[in-house]
Amino acid sequence: MNKGYVKISITGKNPIFFVKHFVINKIKFDKYKQINHGKIVFTTSYEEYLLLKEKSSINEITIIKYYGPIKYISFIKNNSSFILCFIFSLMFLLLISNMCFDLKVIHNDSSIRSLVKEQLYSNGIKKFAIIPKFTNRKKIIDKIIKENKDKIEWLEIERLGSKLIVKVTERKINKKEKELQNRHIVAKKSGIIKKIEALNGVIVKKKDDYVEKGEIIISGDIIKDETVKGQVVSKGCVYAETWYKVKIEYPLYYEETKYLDELKYNYIIDFLGKSMALKKNYTTSYLEKKKVLIKDKIFPFEISMEKQRKTLVTKETLTKKQATNKALVVAENKIKSLLDDDEYIISKKTLNFTTNNSKIEVDVFFKVYENITDYKNTDPSLLNSPINAE
Repeated sequence: MNKGYVKISITGKNPIFFVKHFVINKIKFDKYKQINHGKIVFTTSYEEYLLLKEKSSINEITIIKYYGPIKYISFIKNNSSFILCFIFSLMFLLLISNMCFDLKVIHNDSSIRSLVKEQLYSNGIKKFAIIPKFTNRKKIIDKIIKENKDKIEWLEIERLGSKLIVKVTERKINKKEKELQNRHIVAKKSGIIKKIEALNGVIVKKKDDYVEKGEIIISGDIIKDETVKGQVVSKGCVYAETWYKVKIEYPLYYEETKYLDELKYNYIIDFLGKSMALKKNYTTSYLEKKKVLIKDKIFPFEISMEKQRKTLVTKETLTKKQATNKALVVAENKIKSLLDDDEYIISKKTLNFTTNNSKIEVDVFFKVYENITDYKNTDPSLLNSPINAE
């Protein structure tokens, strides 16, 4: 097999005689050149070079240049370690560049996020798995939507290097607005009426009236000559002063975190989900700001700068009065969490409290401005009947 040609040099005491000896034996060569008395250069086939190499004992035969297939065969042999490392590096780079190191599903509803993650996992899309090609991702998206068409309207998988961003739109089934039946507006709970906003119906109570739970405030019955002539859908809102009693337990041991003026800028290296700080952090600190300086889209590698504010944790034992004041704040926040934007606390009062070695118990009474609107269907059998027939 012809592996190609080589340009060789023969160096020794009498290289010309050595070559002439092999010319007689019909060794072919070309581009002969005598450099000096002790060195000649010419081109011959690789097989004949091997033969010359085998027969030479006193002359040094060196390859200057390769031609043909032997050029590449020689390069591979001489650089086999480098070539293997290069091939493995390419394979490794190809592997990790197509591996998912982070998967994020964007949606406000945690149940939808969990559903989508489960569906992606069952279809092979998960952290530290090979990212499917675009066409395969499209098939997976279509499959997930088809199997969850009652919950998922639209799904998109966006690839950012080794990170997958999954955007999902929940399917909203429009419910037909229920046709309202004729009704009264009644009190949802007992209280003293403070405001009545009536859009439809007959107001039968007035401001500062006390009402019990279930009592009619805006009637849906249209009465004329002491007879129910018609019935309508009462519409409106009723606000009243209502009452709450809250029992709060509060510890006598107090702990508070204060944010100081001392700042530290620290550099954080994040690789494969593990973080390392270049400087020592404060014993207690608050992360005030974070700026990403370097972020690789393929490798899970990030360098960021954090602005950390030093904090001071204060721990102390409270007096009964201090604990009571803090318990009142907790009780007030508890009531506020039950109220809407148009509702508020009118006043509060501490009724009594008890103490033991570790905590106090406080009973707090609240007056609240609250929406007490509720509904009750009218009775169709009363139409065209005298009201005293009820």
